[in-house]
Amino acid sequence: MNKYLNTLLAAGMLVPAAALAQNETDALQYGRVSNAATARSLGLGGAGGSYGGDFSAISINPAGAGVYRSSELTITPTLRFNNMSGSYLGSSSSDDNAKMTLNNFGLVFGKAAKGKNYERSAWKSFSVGIGYNRIADFNSKGYYAGNNSHSSMSEVFAADLKNNGARQDLVPPYGFLGYYGYLTDDQDNAIAYENIIRNGGALYQSKSWESKGGINEWSLTVGGNYMEKLMLGGSIGLTTYRNDRSINYYEEDATGDPNNDFDYLSYNEYFNTTGVGVNLKLGAIYVINDIVRVGAAFHSPTWSAFSETSDYDMATNTEGYKASLGGVGADADPETYVQPDQAYQFDYSLRTPWKGILSATVFMGQHGFVTADYEYAAYNSMRYSYSDNSYADYERQANEAIKDTYKGTHNFRLGVEGRLTSFAGRLGFAYYSSPYRNSDFDGQRMDLSASIGFRVGGFFADLTYVHIMQKASEYGYPFLVQDNPALGIRKIPVGIASLDYGKNLLALTVGFKF
Repeated sequence: MNKYLNTLLAAGMLVPAAALAQNETDALQYGRVSNAATARSLGLGGAGGSYGGDFSAISINPAGAGVYRSSELTITPTLRFNNMSGSYLGSSSSDDNAKMTLNNFGLVFGKAAKGKNYERSAWKSFSVGIGYNRIADFNSKGYYAGNNSHSSMSEVFAADLKNNGARQDLVPPYGFLGYYGYLTDDQDNAIAYENIIRNGGALYQSKSWESKGGINEWSLTVGGNYMEKLMLGGSIGLTTYRNDRSINYYEEDATGDPNNDFDYLSYNEYFNTTGVGVNLKLGAIYVINDIVRVGAAFHSPTWSAFSETSDYDMATNTEGYKASLGGVGADADPETYVQPDQAYQFDYSLRTPWKGILSATVFMGQHGFVTADYEYAAYNSMRYSYSDNSYADYERQANEAIKDTYKGTHNFRLGVEGRLTSFAGRLGFAYYSSPYRNSDFDGQRMDLSASIGFRVGGFFADLTYVHIMQKASEYGYPFLVQDNPALGIRKIPVGIASLDYGKNLLALTVGFKF
């Protein structure tokens, strides 16, 4: 999956400070979003491209603003409770967490022509909407572990030390941490690998992480209804990003031997990312008859600018290794803590995927409707950009990695709403295909939802439960090391961790029409 980035690293090229913090995995995280945020839209599986009259629906297809005949205010708090199960090198693990967030706030001002004005005017109504949807949530925890008898994390640090020396100005500073953490000997060999794996032993390895934040989109939407047949709309979106995450890679001797120069290493990465972006959406809905509506929408890429701060540290216990180098007293303490002198800061830009959406809704009189969306999302079109020309080589390699790793996805959403006087019930289903070209990596997602709603006068409330089943895959190490015989570096065999996320949402929308 990381063919281009791994080639760059293995070749020993010096990558400018902080550049390695941005890769194709980060691009996917910021580019894979959902516009469904109100309880009604979530209850319909996220389908919303042709029925309109809902704040999240007009975020999917802004022409839906033409359905409004009055003004509306909505707010949607959401409880998210997630679990994750992972498998790595034949072992399984799990973790869970819960978080309350504000998923939506929307205000739509609608004005409809009446009486003689309605008869004379071709445009029957206009609406302006302004508000907020949470389109991605980064609040998560995860963990997986397994025993590895083929490779060691210490090889990653040793390879970087051979390539670049013990430099603090490269990010991540693997060579620096490996050298001052006593993970290499005088010949730059990886201690854990040399003394344990090559002698037939095994290492217990784990990765754990925690992240907070999300992507919020503020939008201004304008829509109109022409002759009760054609609804047109457009919106400008302003996205804000926040992602605070910490990652720990841990490795310890699984042989129980206290005299092989390695007990454990604990390597940490800390990232704080903020950003802002802008996008454009255009849409149309055509009323074929009283039963059928069809819709089409185009979402431009979001052009975003990011600022990222990263930091790293590592703790090791190399048993008697330091003492063997001549250390005495405190200098021979088997435990070592290493941290660079400063955190690293880097600014960059990212263009996320464009999307095209086709939709249809079939109405059953006053008793409800069935609605469906087809969406194409071009994940292979994502691109990084750096204003500093000294990053040109890495920019090219990162963008090649995106093209090599991802493809366009075909996504389907289906929802059913049934009505009985003041009450409504909904069921929804969504399927998102995997964005990965490599079939060894699974990234598909399925959503199942159920919802109830109540409307009386100008007040309405909707309550929805959504269960999201999402698969993901990743390599067990932060980056891969390829063969480089000239430097005595071997390709590290790395296992693939398979992750299953069970994300659950409980969303309540309360609204008023006026």
